[in-house]
Amino acid sequence: MAGKANAMAQTMMNLDPTDSLARFDAALHALEGHLGRVFAEDGAKADPKELSALQNQVKYLTEERDQLLADLEAERARVRRLKSANAEVSDRLEAVMGALKDMAPAMQD
Repeated sequence: MAGKANAMAQTMMNLDPTDSLARFDAALHALEGHLGRVFAEDGAKADPKELSALQNQVKYLTEERDQLLADLEAERARVRRLKSANAEVSDRLEAVMGALKDMAPAMQD
């Protein structure tokens, strides 16, 4: 079973690092599958290998969550920079348009 957990972790690591939703989805699906296997036996104790694999999966998902949060914050910062640049360009364009309107009547004379 630990081999399945490692295979799923490898699959998740091979996903596009820019597609955070796909990475999170794959990680969540893997955890659900692993938990299902661990707790499939009615009341039976899971073997230590299964519990170790679960701990490794939880560790991986925690790291993945932390990376997703970092990615999200980086994208939020990028959006803030783009909005700021957009506002600056808009202000400059308005100033140029105002100057051109002021110059237009003078050019007609």
